[in-house]
Amino acid sequence: MNQRVSPFAIVAITSIATFLSNLSAGVVNVPLPKIVQAFGGNNFDLVYIVISYLVPYAVIMPVVGKIGDVYGHKRVFLWGLGAYALASAAAAFSPNVATFVALHTLQGLGGGIILVSIVFISTQVRERTGLALGTWRAALLSGTVGGPVLGGYLSTFWGWPSIFWMTAPIAALLWLWGALALRELPRTAQQRFDWVGSLAFIVAFAALVVAFAASGSAMDTMAQGLSKAIGATMGAMALMLYGIFVVGIVVLWINQKTEKQPLFDLGLYRIRPFVLGNLGTFLVCVGMFSAMMFVPLELQYVAGYSALQASNALAPLAITAIVVGVWGGWLTDRLGEAMPWAIGFAVMVAGFIALAIAGPTISPAWLVAIMVIEGFGMALPLAPTAVAALTHVPESSSGEASGLFNFAHNMGRAVSLGVFGTMLRLSDAGSYGLIFFVTAAAMVIGALLIVGLVRQRTALAS
Repeated sequence: MNQRVSPFAIVAITSIATFLSNLSAGVVNVPLPKIVQAFGGNNFDLVYIVISYLVPYAVIMPVVGKIGDVYGHKRVFLWGLGAYALASAAAAFSPNVATFVALHTLQGLGGGIILVSIVFISTQVRERTGLALGTWRAALLSGTVGGPVLGGYLSTFWGWPSIFWMTAPIAALLWLWGALALRELPRTAQQRFDWVGSLAFIVAFAALVVAFAASGSAMDTMAQGLSKAIGATMGAMALMLYGIFVVGIVVLWINQKTEKQPLFDLGLYRIRPFVLGNLGTFLVCVGMFSAMMFVPLELQYVAGYSALQASNALAPLAITAIVVGVWGGWLTDRLGEAMPWAIGFAVMVAGFIALAIAGPTISPAWLVAIMVIEGFGMALPLAPTAVAALTHVPESSSGEASGLFNFAHNMGRAVSLGVFGTMLRLSDAGSYGLIFFVTAAAMVIGALLIVGLVRQRTALAS
């Protein structure tokens, strides 16, 4: 029998892996123009490269969590980390944009599987759970906010392939550490895996994510008058994909009703903290994506910043988020979920309103101040949303709950890409202001979710 793994090793291995997976979700944001130019691509390739990682990364987690419950979470985690390492190594040598997109997709699949790692913390770290989850989610956030910054630096000084030269060896070393140090979690008594439901879920939500991107591309193409024919084609493709999503959801619903051991335990959604935690993390990710995708695009396409200057502008956000994410976990252990949750979302509201009002002509000093504010606001709700979602569910459903939680977080990117993509005009400052105002409104909703959590606690106390 394996010896007990130290909490430090669990948190360190899972947090570094999570950092890598989220780093790769945004590390190409700043050097995107350089990558597309290197392959002789066009503006549409900007979207394809982003969603090539995002699609598998966003939709695989609920299925992976369930697979881990049945076949072993350590095994699944190592599969994902191995796929990520191999795809990262190969992507640096891509000869064309099609190969790069294919390898980036495989990297995204591995990155999504990696996020099953949160279940090791929620089930095996019994003391200072808030701090442990806060550290894991700080690593997640630091990858998200640090990815564009690091990508800008690496691509400026060593070229865009250096992004992948860095991640591949770290992932390989981490795979060895995880294989030796992690202990497998007890498996569920369920012996049958719902492959039909899993396939329906993956196809449906993959189609939805791509449809969001196609909708945004169609709107941007027609708005700029580049090609009505291409815009119409993209719009038709989006409608077809939305149709696939509806069919997939219908198949999934029928399967949930008829399958003896269906993919999802819908009883989890009768647990109020779980539902609120999922909604909260979804909205946190909406804020992250809005800042980390559209701030550097506005700075480069409207304000005339270079990739290096855009990276420098995002650095204060990244540094603040890393520090506050860990501190937020400690604060959650001390004060509970409500206060850091509410303060974090309120701070994000202020930051996005400031971005919208200031516009691309903002002075460097004010931009640094707003980036610090946004980093603080994004990081503070990470631990409380995770604690709310994952510490109130039965241990037998921990893998499934963690998968659904990470799915909710990652779908924040996908929905943001679709909704904000329809608003975006790359060289129009007004479109960025609209995006930031809409994001601020979404953060208000996130702050108001805390009312439900407080009512739940009051009801239990009485």
